[in-house]
Amino acid sequence: MRHLRRIGIHQAGLSIVEILVAMVIALFMLSALITMFLSMRSTFGDQDQLAQLQDNERLALTVFTNAVQSAGYFPDALNNAATDVLPLSTGNTYGDFAAGQAVVGTSGENGASDTLTARFATASGDGILNCHGQSNTSGADAVYINSFAVVSNALTCALDGGAAMPLVSGVTGFNVLYGTDTANDGNVDQYLSAAAVTAAEYWPQVRTTKVTVTFANPYAEHPGQPPTLSWTQTISLMNRS
Repeated sequence: MRHLRRIGIHQAGLSIVEILVAMVIALFMLSALITMFLSMRSTFGDQDQLAQLQDNERLALTVFTNAVQSAGYFPDALNNAATDVLPLSTGNTYGDFAAGQAVVGTSGENGASDTLTARFATASGDGILNCHGQSNTSGADAVYINSFAVVSNALTCALDGGAAMPLVSGVTGFNVLYGTDTANDGNVDQYLSAAAVTAAEYWPQVRTTKVTVTFANPYAEHPGQPPTLSWTQTISLMNRS
């Protein structure tokens, strides 16, 4: 009988206290795993949003640089004149161009974004891209008019007066200042708004543009983060700096 009692004691199950302790330990471990998972998911989401913002900034930089640096360009400068290749153009929704004028813009009112339009001529096959990422393959010279604006929180570009094509999303503002050679001595001496340049008839003296694009901040809900982030780039017009 004593031998059987010893076997019974050794075969006894877990007590309720041991089960409760094991459950508490398991809950702590599960809580730690859930916390780690949520942290990793949040970090991944933040990195994805940051990558998207950086991609948008790079795209905006590339498109603006290509279009604005090419403003005023025309092929075969020995046999052509800017005033002939880029003629007078009036009555446009984006503004009027004098003969040979490379850029024109408008100033946004009551906090609205500005607009910028740059035009240039290309020879067939020269590889110069317009704001839609296309080059001239027509077999003849062509003039491209690239009009930038913000529509429904997207930076857009309308080509040759056509429909606006979204380029990057998450854009809350677009502002442009024009580096102007008011003394007409070949040097930029003032940065003026489009309205000021128009009022003083300084468009032929514009040498550079200072473009600021404002994006919605993907981390705006985090403490201490601003609601928007801005990127500014100064771009020289071809043959004007």
